[in-house]
Amino acid sequence: MHAFNSDSPNQSKASEILRGAMRREVEAVLTHQILYEFYSVMTDPRRVDKPLDPKKAAEICMDLWNNPHVGKISQKPSTPNLVFTKSQELGLIGADVFDCVLTMMAVENDVEAIYTENTRDFERFGMLMVENPLI
Repeated sequence: MHAFNSDSPNQSKASEILRGAMRREVEAVLTHQILYEFYSVMTDPRRVDKPLDPKKAAEICMDLWNNPHVGKISQKPSTPNLVFTKSQELGLIGADVFDCVLTMMAVENDVEAIYTENTRDFERFGMLMVENPLI
């Protein structure tokens, strides 16, 4: 999100990371959920000071999804069972389940690490290396 938010102090660093992924200089994968969240946040004036218009946000999402250098991962038939087992184990409530979905999808698709600002949200699962590349 920072890469496309001109008000973000992390825009330059985030753009560098994104360009690296799109050129396959950095191994990266996407999920449909991440793109939906990007679109939701970046078009919402309650969440960003300068929201993207829907056409621009959709173009960015499609460019990322269609980039051949960025891998795509999806849920597997077993993902819901893993998500709800882990959610029950950790007592997750509300929207925290979506971080669990991303974690379980990553694990099932042999992803070893996640880049996120919300390190604490993912460290609690103890299943991935979690890194904030912006600090």
